[in-house]
Amino acid sequence: MKYEYDYDDENDVLYIYNSEQGVEESVQISEDIVIDLDKRGLISGIEIFYASEFFSAFNHEVNEMFLTNIDEVSLEYREFRNQWFIVIQLRSRNKKIVQPMPPLRKSEYVSPLLLVNSL
Repeated sequence: MKYEYDYDDENDVLYIYNSEQGVEESVQISEDIVIDLDKRGLISGIEIFYASEFFSAFNHEVNEMFLTNIDEVSLEYREFRNQWFIVIQLRSRNKKIVQPMPPLRKSEYVSPLLLVNSL
């Protein structure tokens, strides 16, 4: 699946999304991270506020300059036993960063509206 991205350097927000999937619901999984879900409950995007701080907590090479010069992004995720396992990959100036997210329990974030629509 191909993902696109927008980085707002003024507000330090990175949005990774699949433009072919619609967004049925957005769920806030932390103060600074929002996941977009399509009508089937599949992840269609992720928005990270304070992105340079988030990524630099794990890798000091990632800063606003790195994010401003992104060439390519990918978002991979797997579902296993009611959890999402998400990995974000960023490539900027021939440097590749692979950032796994902590496991997220799906049932804590998916609203009953999506569950009703999927029946």
